[in-house]
Amino acid sequence: MKKLLLSVAFVCVASISTNAQTTLSQTGGATPTTSTIYCASSSGGQATGIYATSYYRSYTMAAATKIVSVKVGNIVNLATGTGAPTSFPITVKLYKSNGAFPASAASGLTQIATVNKSLPKSAVNGTTLVPSTANVDLTIPVAVAAGDIIVVEVSHETVNGGLFLMGAVGATATGTSGYMKSATCSIATPTDISTINVGNPPAPANGKIVLDLVENAAASSEQFFAENFTLYPNPTTDVLNISSKNGLNVNEIRITDMTGKVVRTQKEATTINVSDLAAGTYLIDITTKDGKASSKFIKR
Repeated sequence: MKKLLLSVAFVCVASISTNAQTTLSQTGGATPTTSTIYCASSSGGQATGIYATSYYRSYTMAAATKIVSVKVGNIVNLATGTGAPTSFPITVKLYKSNGAFPASAASGLTQIATVNKSLPKSAVNGTTLVPSTANVDLTIPVAVAAGDIIVVEVSHETVNGGLFLMGAVGATATGTSGYMKSATCSIATPTDISTINVGNPPAPANGKIVLDLVENAAASSEQFFAENFTLYPNPTTDVLNISSKNGLNVNEIRITDMTGKVVRTQKEATTINVSDLAAGTYLIDITTKDGKASSKFIKR
């Protein structure tokens, strides 16, 4: 049994997205048409399982927003028989980087979100696996500021009898290739996929991975807040008051810090005590029967 890097091509199946949210993509929002390299075990020239691997993309945010999900291009194959996996587990993480990636990977990444998801076996067109995208929703939307460098990572552990291939668009498509790390295949740090040699004779790997961020729709929950609520005093040191301008009832209040961590929740209230929170800027989301209202406040 040996370790190897493979590059495989699959059939192209087109699709059209109707998602009203905004997708931040380095591959033009394209549906995957192929795959790129992966680190696997083999027997008789056939891949039998896959080793722990991570894939990355880095985005510099043009404006303040909230990231609500990640679109992961993928092709999944699963063995059959007793003990074979029935789905393929992946982990999606978001980091805030203190500088340009991948140089920041050594010590400059702060994790701000993580989600685990299990992917089913890919659909088959004849005998060929079909590339697709999986939407991985974040448990809590992550607030980011203009200029933030956000790194998204998709990783998996070693899985025998299961293969996960990052869905990609062709090498001639616009955009960067993305990055890969797999210690078993001697790729110890995030490395530009296009610089990794594979095959015999060795040649740079093809494909640009589809790994997109999805941000809030343009319809503004901040505008809904401004039209329906007043928040005071702001800044505050202890108690935050919420006044409804139009008689709209508050069903739930949720306060998160700027990393997206929920620090307070309260049902059906018009005041909320924040005296024990650390000084800083916080997001407040108010759930009503007519929608969600969002704003910010400063705790001194």
